[in-house]
Amino acid sequence: MATQRSTSDAVSWKGSNGGGKGWNWDNQSNSWLMPDLQSQFLDWLLSDPKDPATRVAWAQENGVHPDSPKRWKRDKRFQEEWDRRAREKNISVDRVQSVVDSLHKAAVNGDVKAANLYLQYIDRFTPKRIVRNEDAETKSLSDEDLLAELQSLTKDWV
Repeated sequence: MATQRSTSDAVSWKGSNGGGKGWNWDNQSNSWLMPDLQSQFLDWLLSDPKDPATRVAWAQENGVHPDSPKRWKRDKRFQEEWDRRAREKNISVDRVQSVVDSLHKAAVNGDVKAANLYLQYIDRFTPKRIVRNEDAETKSLSDEDLLAELQSLTKDWV
């Protein structure tokens, strides 16, 4: 069943269907530039807590048709920018550190799973030990033979 909008709803938005309008190509950065209103909507999507609480309320507050933000979210350029900003937000030092602090606190309080995760995390920062396996064959090689062996092993690296 289709819902009908009142004439007061029609006045609250600007009349655009919210498609791909407003995107401009920037030759200097070699990328698409998101329209300001869509950028503001994306900021809202990434905010926590959200104010206003719903997409429809955001649209009404910003004078766009309630379906426009839904259409923006389907635009590939919008999705790429959303993904980029979300990655940037989620790997920020402050966010990661607060999670690490919470893991440490839980681990100290006896949470075995938290202790395991914390130790896995800090293992990334500890120097790795190099285990050397002495091969009896290489001990008997001359310097020239060792150099030839090394060159044969590293020829694909260059």
